[in-house]
Amino acid sequence: MAKSSLTREQVAQALEPVAEHFQAQMPGYSVRTAISGAGAVAMYFESPPLSLYGVNAEGESVPRRLVGTVESAGRGLPARLEDLKFCFIAGISVAERDEEYPAIPDGLEPGARFDAEPSWVSAVQALDTVLGEDRESRLISRGGYVPGRRALGSRRIALRKHYFPAKPYLGLGTIDWCAGVRSVPVPADNVQHLVSTLIDLLRDWDGQLHSLKA
Repeated sequence: MAKSSLTREQVAQALEPVAEHFQAQMPGYSVRTAISGAGAVAMYFESPPLSLYGVNAEGESVPRRLVGTVESAGRGLPARLEDLKFCFIAGISVAERDEEYPAIPDGLEPGARFDAEPSWVSAVQALDTVLGEDRESRLISRGGYVPGRRALGSRRIALRKHYFPAKPYLGLGTIDWCAGVRSVPVPADNVQHLVSTLIDLLRDWDGQLHSLKA
């Protein structure tokens, strides 16, 4: 007889103290628990507006935000809570628009800027500065390049490779939601350390973004 898995409701309950801790440490952020588009149980967070602008799905100018999740890792759910793993995603908000993923001009040197460069690039560059050589201690995964089936997926990967060569862990996230990093999965009993690491990363990233505007 097959073992019954955890329910999504049980995982959501396990995330409630995580969400409460995050909210207490990050006042001004909005926090909610929901099922992600990929079916993972997730705590979503969103920062107050930043002084960095992009566009929304309709092409309107909007302030960017730091966004992300703490979510159940992997496909499906295990039978026991102690076998569950969590990871985080942290990124700068983006939209699935041509303005966000312009084609790189022919002949442009790697890393060279161009007029249509979207502002999320400078935000991820600030994140790169924050990470420095501490990627592993900050629990950041190795990442990769998967274009998916979206029309702008190949452009997004081209931009990531152009600006962040040999750093496939930068610019990750859903094409219509965020560009940032993903953590390695950690066991459920280590989720508080995961969240503390995420909070430190967000604070440092926000500070780096503010220093760019100073």
